[in-house]
Amino acid sequence: IMFSLADYVFAVAANSYGTPTVAVQASISYYKAPGGPILTAESKELSNGRKICSYEVDLRDTDGTPVAKFTGTGYRKS
Repeated sequence: IMFSLADYVFAVAANSYGTPTVAVQASISYYKAPGGPILTAESKELSNGRKICSYEVDLRDTDGTPVAKFTGTGYRKS
């Protein structure tokens, strides 16, 4: 579930410029099991080139405690 959420947030962020973007690399580091029923994900753009982009997605549990970090690299098709 955590990887799927982070990957989705990465895809939304990477495609937000209107240029079709596909993932060429994705990885996640898990810190701990989330506590509580709510899991939030927030993306941060690390780089945004003409063809390559990189993002980081932080996942936090109900208390705001970090539970995982996702990194992804995208390739812009157009």
